[in-house]
Amino acid sequence: MRRVGKSLEATLACTIALLLLFLPAVYEPFLTTIAFDASRTSKLPMSVSFLWREGWPLLSAVVCLVVLVFPTIRFVGLACVLTALRAGKRPPWLGSAFRLTNALQTWATLDVFLLGFVVAYARLRTSLNVTIDVGAFCFIATALLSLFIRASLDKALVWDLIAAQPPIDLGKPTMTCLSCGLVLPRKAACRCPRCNARVSFRRTHSLSRATALIIAAALCYLPANLYPIATIPIQLTPTPYTVIGGVVDLAKSHLLGLALLVFCASFTIPMLKMVGLGWCLISTVRGSTKRLVERTRVYRLIEEIGRWSMVDPLTIACFVPVLHFNGLIDGRAEPAATPFAAVVILTTFAAQVFDPRLMWDAAERPA
Repeated sequence: MRRVGKSLEATLACTIALLLLFLPAVYEPFLTTIAFDASRTSKLPMSVSFLWREGWPLLSAVVCLVVLVFPTIRFVGLACVLTALRAGKRPPWLGSAFRLTNALQTWATLDVFLLGFVVAYARLRTSLNVTIDVGAFCFIATALLSLFIRASLDKALVWDLIAAQPPIDLGKPTMTCLSCGLVLPRKAACRCPRCNARVSFRRTHSLSRATALIIAAALCYLPANLYPIATIPIQLTPTPYTVIGGVVDLAKSHLLGLALLVFCASFTIPMLKMVGLGWCLISTVRGSTKRLVERTRVYRLIEEIGRWSMVDPLTIACFVPVLHFNGLIDGRAEPAATPFAAVVILTTFAAQVFDPRLMWDAAERPA
């Protein structure tokens, strides 16, 4: 079960370790802040409940899904799939379960939440006494393990072990399952025999759906950057800040590396996602054959890095439960938080509904 730089045994071991550490990460104390002989201690689920009580139900639901629900489903499913393969069994649900774990890779953002936690801790410690508790240490370990799992998991090998590619006549028209890569004879839409995903020659209404999502994201992008995204106490004064204001605040605190990371994740990446997808869409509609390789690389890059834009809403989720002291020491989400999360979600969906094969169809058309 080994390939160069890959090991399903190591992936399974890390997945089991992650699940064991995730329990104390959720149930043990996470962060503690102290001010004026008073203290506030949070646990990871309190990020969800505080945002809900403060009137941010959509933001609360997003944090709950990407930090608690989707990671649990992804890694429990992955552990079940790898355990079954190691035991030499091929139950009928195996392909569907592995397809689900891969689909949730984008939405299970333990690693992004770790960056948000680092940003929140750096901001809090400039004004308050902050202690990292057992739950946070366990969460840091789970986030690092999730990165290792992503690097060590050989998806192609897993799919081969679930069901190998059957012989197929490549001289006849074919189509590919975008979920597992299985090549099938071209025909009307059907179910993939390996992963049970719906397979068609091209995604229907791909361009119109992606265009609508990009336009919606662009409309949310302006309020997300013009209005304050959160309020934090700076020198015991509640100070609202925008996305760029947060970057400036980190730079003023001499955290230049962290400021650069947040600037790229929160400001640059959402803009590049919209511009890059817009380029792919416009050139596809025009039937352009220029820079097909570059456009494909841009699309793959957008798919890979887009999830990191969620760092600002997750930073808010980290510090909100431990900043309710009084009128001077208070932290909360602000109006830009919801549209900012909407930009991330809409652009991610746009990348997923867009069919990159349409760009290459132009190269097959006669001049």
